[in-house]
Amino acid sequence: MPASTEHDHDKEHTPLADFVRLAVLSWSIFMLSLNYLGHVKAMDPTFPASLLTGTMASFGVSVGKGNGQKKKDENNGTLTAKSQEKQP
Repeated sequence: MPASTEHDHDKEHTPLADFVRLAVLSWSIFMLSLNYLGHVKAMDPTFPASLLTGTMASFGVSVGKGNGQKKKDENNGTLTAKSQEKQP
């Protein structure tokens, strides 16, 4: 069975799949840039932005996950300066 999982994993990273992901990434960056510069006014930037985020995630880039983990680690039992002042 492990051989089939390795084979399925190889299917995800074919040159054609990488090319399509790169094309979608380039298109979404281009459309967002045009919208930001004011050349395309009738377009809602939400769709290209979601494509950009999803494509970047497929390449392994995650933007917003680091901040939540920091706050969770800080509140795991360590006291901040304000909470230490209130204790007797």
